[in-house]
Amino acid sequence: MNPKFESVIRNLPQKPGVYRYYGAGDMLLYIGKAKNLKNRVSSYFQDGRPKNERLTLMISQIDRIEFTVVESEKESLILEANLVHELQPKFNILLKDDKNYLYVRVTNSDPIPGIFLTRRKFDPRSSYFGPYTKRYGIFNTLRTIRTIIPYCQERFAAQKPCSYVGIRQCEGICVGRENIEDYSKKIAQIENILEGRLDQVKDFIREKIKAAIEVQNFELAALWRDRFNLLTETIQDQKIILPHPQDVDLITLVLDQTATTGLEIGSFFVQNIRGGKIVNVNNFLLSGSESDQLDADETTEFSFLKRFFSSYYVQNSDQVDVVVQAFKNA
Repeated sequence: MNPKFESVIRNLPQKPGVYRYYGAGDMLLYIGKAKNLKNRVSSYFQDGRPKNERLTLMISQIDRIEFTVVESEKESLILEANLVHELQPKFNILLKDDKNYLYVRVTNSDPIPGIFLTRRKFDPRSSYFGPYTKRYGIFNTLRTIRTIIPYCQERFAAQKPCSYVGIRQCEGICVGRENIEDYSKKIAQIENILEGRLDQVKDFIREKIKAAIEVQNFELAALWRDRFNLLTETIQDQKIILPHPQDVDLITLVLDQTATTGLEIGSFFVQNIRGGKIVNVNNFLLSGSESDQLDADETTEFSFLKRFFSSYYVQNSDQVDVVVQAFKNA
């Protein structure tokens, strides 16, 4: 360990916080979070720690270390995200450009439309669903959807079928075993599932069962029957909470200010209701400081609302102002 860091690390508290590494000329190299500052920072300088090329390069450039103690691990996560977004350190790559939330991307413009996870909305020709805060949740949902409505992961024609064809989670459009018209109808049903419009998906599967029975393909009819049951047992478990089949997003904002850092924390709880039923819930965390400049007629609440809508709903600044104004007038 570099001797000049020994005293700093020795005096680090065993508390949650955020640490910052600076290089020559006060260049900010990296910002990280920790539930135990002493253990986390010291681990970078231990001889036995596995080091990749990027990490080794960063450690070689560290000139000094700073840290901020916070009250909880959750607060360290929020402070880290806020500082990385504002200061853009050289070696931070995971939290840059608000890429910490996931979207489901449907590539309708590809030769073979597909379903993919992405962290940013970059293609206006694709359809996006989300954002989702829990990767494992949406990953498991897509895995279940694929069992119900098989789709292809190839975006172009292939020479041989993929492994999913063998387990009947792809019908082989990439090798010409399915026509694009039928495949596109399935992709539309996957979009219906993601939007919570399950009645349309049920009708689609019923038609598949009926068509298979008419040609006496009872094995295929049984397969679609099993898929129908999987849909009702695993996906359609939402409770009706509205008297009419409305499509609504319920957004709840809770604000808090931490005594340690003066950091304003905004928690957005979003319930996506489709057809009168809750189909998805997410929690988004934003943060700001007391020194943030507000417009003359702008409160802290609406400052957070503007940032939330511009990040996760609409990209056009004029549209954001219209939405926020609607909240003010509600």
